[in-house]
Amino acid sequence: MNLWPQKKLSFARRRRRRRWLGFLAVLLVLVGGAVYLMGRASGDTQTAQQKPSPVHRVLRMASGGSPEEPVPASATETPEGAAYWKVAPEMPGVGPGSVEAAYRSKLDPSWASVRFKPEGESKPFFVFVERVGDRWEAKKSMRADEPDYAKNEVVPLTEVPKDLVQYIYPENAFAADVPEPEQEKVDDLPEAGPANFAPPEPVSEGVPDSERERVEKVLGEAKGRIEGYDGVAGVYVGDLEGNFGYGVRPDEQFFTASTIKLPIMVAVYRKLDAGELSFSQMIEIKEEDWAAGAGWLQWERAGTKQTVGDLLLLMMTQSDNVAANALVRTVGGADHVNEVARSLGAENTLIYQKVSSERAAIPQLDNRSTPRDMATMLQKIADGEAASEKSCEYMIDLMHQDELDWWLDAGLPDDVDAANKAGWLYEVYDDVGIVKAGDRPYVVAIMSKYGQSLDGGESLIKDLSNAVWESQSGGS
Repeated sequence: MNLWPQKKLSFARRRRRRRWLGFLAVLLVLVGGAVYLMGRASGDTQTAQQKPSPVHRVLRMASGGSPEEPVPASATETPEGAAYWKVAPEMPGVGPGSVEAAYRSKLDPSWASVRFKPEGESKPFFVFVERVGDRWEAKKSMRADEPDYAKNEVVPLTEVPKDLVQYIYPENAFAADVPEPEQEKVDDLPEAGPANFAPPEPVSEGVPDSERERVEKVLGEAKGRIEGYDGVAGVYVGDLEGNFGYGVRPDEQFFTASTIKLPIMVAVYRKLDAGELSFSQMIEIKEEDWAAGAGWLQWERAGTKQTVGDLLLLMMTQSDNVAANALVRTVGGADHVNEVARSLGAENTLIYQKVSSERAAIPQLDNRSTPRDMATMLQKIADGEAASEKSCEYMIDLMHQDELDWWLDAGLPDDVDAANKAGWLYEVYDDVGIVKAGDRPYVVAIMSKYGQSLDGGESLIKDLSNAVWESQSGGS
């Protein structure tokens, strides 16, 4: 585009204009440099007041924060800063005094661990961070509560350097076969936290006027029960006849525990539908599949074989973790199962690590989902849309055979049985299922985290299950 008059300029005039443009360019550089130096001198406070750049937004989201705010340098420059930035906004009881120590791996200095002791916790959590480029990022986490069963920690920490894993428990250090990691000074931590969760406000979508009164009533009951819980809980219900939904905290991220086996099951049945697997096909159990927790396959030697059908049965009726990991590997890995979950409409469901009996500090460092996602996947199964219609019927039958999960059923009449899958870890109590009984069949997902007792989690699920049943069955 020509910014100058169309008349041809003389050589002298062109030269004067070039000099003037050169002077302007130099002036702009000087002004820009001064602005940059002033911005640096003003520190993070000034930066936070400015509109974040696209780079800042990406970094903030990658670090678990709001994309509207820039990431402070202290959240990426040190292992303890990265770990604290990730954990403090999501885990109750975490403050600057919770960070007890940081250790740098001698085997791989791009990895470090940070020891947390949250207020009210009897055991520490370790957060494992990795240096990616010029910044530290939190990658893994676990609660150090099993010194007598340290082998269990290997499952979620497979990529973490061996020295950081072997020295989690000082009492077991005598058995370590690698050098001890180097303890580092804990520097300044970023401002983050305290933990903040979505308020337990009722949510409803597509509820017709004829159903609104009863839905609002049960939502009020659910909100009151969740507010009285000593942890964080959420619920979502999908009406299978009316195709509408309602809940409390439906989009909060929760640890899935064994409810993550739901999309694994769907992934297997899709492979069966496609002829890529068969029920009688033998699958070799490998060392990498091992995990503690539920199920008897953990006591079997690597190299033994099980059929696909038996692995499905063990995973869904005995909640066998080894069976779950073997099936994930067989269908194509965690990425494939995550794609299956997304295809079912579960956008916030993720297998982040192998299924095990260990729990991370926060859902963002663990397998995770939301009540809405779980209910959405269940509805696809109930409607015969998750896989072939016949396979969906098989899945429902399989969930009816569940021998371990009774929390959801405890809130139902004796003659009503939910097709469900529960899961629990330390302070995590979940149960999700399909209830095809009563006047209005439905799916329901109840999830919780940071609850103080197993009895409290069981009671929460029973009470919410009963309230939903009474409403959906026409009892209220």
